[in-house]
Amino acid sequence: MHCDDKRILFVLKQGIEETWDLLKKSDFMDESLMKKLNMEIQEYSEYKKSS
Repeated sequence: MHCDDKRILFVLKQGIEETWDLLKKSDFMDESLMKKLNMEIQEYSEYKKSS
């Protein structure tokens, strides 16, 4: 895995963590954040598989 790949994965993971924190603050009631989190996790998983 190249340095660029690690950086991209790190940034994607940070996005997931930030969205998770916002979702916790909303008591998991914000459906748009749930969809965003789902998309971010899928993107992270797909990128990790491809690298």
